[in-house]
Amino acid sequence: MSEVRPTYDDELDLFEFFETLWDGKWKIVGVVIFSVLSVFGYQTIQPQPNFEASTEIKPISSVEAGRYSQSNALGFFEVSPNTLLNLYIDQLDDRTLFEEAIRKYQLLDVEKFEDKQAYEEAVIELASSIDISPPININGTEKGDLRSFWTIGFEYNDDAKWKSVLSFVDSKANQSVQRILQQLFQNSLSVAKQKQMFELEDLEFLIANALEAYDRNTSNRLAYLIEQASIARKLGVAKNTIEAQTFSAQNGMVVITDTLFYLRGYEAIEKEIELIKSRTNKEAFVKGLVELEQKQRTIKQDKTLERAESLFASSPILNTNDFSAVSVKVDATEFETKAKKMPMLALAVVIGGVIGVIYVLISSAVRNRKQQAA
Repeated sequence: MSEVRPTYDDELDLFEFFETLWDGKWKIVGVVIFSVLSVFGYQTIQPQPNFEASTEIKPISSVEAGRYSQSNALGFFEVSPNTLLNLYIDQLDDRTLFEEAIRKYQLLDVEKFEDKQAYEEAVIELASSIDISPPININGTEKGDLRSFWTIGFEYNDDAKWKSVLSFVDSKANQSVQRILQQLFQNSLSVAKQKQMFELEDLEFLIANALEAYDRNTSNRLAYLIEQASIARKLGVAKNTIEAQTFSAQNGMVVITDTLFYLRGYEAIEKEIELIKSRTNKEAFVKGLVELEQKQRTIKQDKTLERAESLFASSPILNTNDFSAVSVKVDATEFETKAKKMPMLALAVVIGGVIGVIYVLISSAVRNRKQQAA
């Protein structure tokens, strides 16, 4: 009896191939579903993935800036949106506020560190990693590289905590800027008042010196007049004879000078002495005194500093609940997840599909061989 051996056709039959896949479609779908559910479950139990957060820092609006227009118009202490923005950025660059917020909202678990020093070093390092970037407006750069405003960038895994940190830092930075502006104004005011005081002191010295000079000059003048009057009496010169007196000289005519003042006559000289001694308002005869007193009055009557204080008091800087150096919308923070969930799920579908197809084909091949061998 001859043994009949089964024959195997190893040639690929596409119709049979796709028919096999169609018959095992639910197995393939099941494998895909199992693969997707496995990946999804893995993602669910894993810690929250990291994200990159970006928050814009914008200058105050024109409406907000207009609230400083009155005090700025005086020209004593001007506050511009750019001034406020620069002071705000200075507070962020210091990183102290971020360090305080990291501790307050426990962005780092202190229990995971060996000691307090290690924890503090980690806090400082994390605060330093926060990116505070200026605007970028360079022609020709890609759209993604353009930034119209300052931005705060950070990588973390809890958006709620990060928003709390941003709100805390923004509030504290505004308070710091407010205190700095108040101190700067008081310093400017103090310097201006001191300058006024020095100017008044200088004018008082100049006025006192002018009066003293008058007294000294008047005393010298009286001594000179008394001497000249005595000479005139001695010579019997009662009337002014200067106009008629000339002396010959080798080179022509010489006119009488103050050295021969007695020639004016003792009557005129003694009258001048009498008038000088009878003056009751010597200030009227002090040279330059009017100009000095006018400068003094101008400084004393200057209301610039008083008005500056009044206008500054009405500005937002002195209103604790109504001050904002910049515009930071914490809720508008953009979060970009670094761990891509959807690509992983898509990959799970592909891998699950491939595994399902291989399983169906192998199962079908095994089944066919068994049937042929039977």
